[in-house]
Amino acid sequence: IILSDADLLPTPIFDFHCDIDDINDYANSFSFIYRKNLILHRWQWELEAKKVKKVRPSTSGFGGAAAESCPCGSGTSYMKCCGKLHKSINDFQKATPEQVVRARYTAYAKREIDFIIKSTHPMNKNFDADIKHWRSQIDMNCYDNFELTKCQILEESMIDDKTATVAFVANMVQRDSRERTAFKETSTFEKIGGVWLYKEGIISDPPGRNQTEDSEITTAESE
Repeated sequence: IILSDADLLPTPIFDFHCDIDDINDYANSFSFIYRKNLILHRWQWELEAKKVKKVRPSTSGFGGAAAESCPCGSGTSYMKCCGKLHKSINDFQKATPEQVVRARYTAYAKREIDFIIKSTHPMNKNFDADIKHWRSQIDMNCYDNFELTKCQILEESMIDDKTATVAFVANMVQRDSRERTAFKETSTFEKIGGVWLYKEGIISDPPGRNQTEDSEITTAESE
């Protein structure tokens, strides 16, 4: 086992011919159970990445695609914004919960499935130890019928040094009808091994929607 200086826990880089018991022995040396989950998850993710080709490739690339404005709506180019987290583990380690939210939003827009997986907490309800299956599920549910136009951050709250919440509105446009839609989510993040991971989210209507609907109903009744 060789330890990488620039990985999540840091994550060990395993010889892919090594026995799973070797990985369990190493993981069990950590008292924090999440670390074991992350190490085993990361090991399987890297193993599957060697075996499985993406059904549809990432659209981030370099050149023109990388120079385009970032889908999160920050106003900067993709590679100066969320692309840094997608491509560099060091930038991911330094990111705040808000930046991880933006990067996950952009990962759906750019089909950066690997980032969606590695930024997900092992206790998240969608966490799947079968990485091949998980990848295929994300691939089928990557908002392909929508243009993701802006991730509007409403509030970042630090509960303590290991827990944070981020409230945001995900804006998108239906590709065929050009209908605009949005939803609000309050995401909970937990810091493990120095990295903020997405644990859970609560979906609700975006600010103003209920008030707008009530206003329309009142107007229609008065007429």
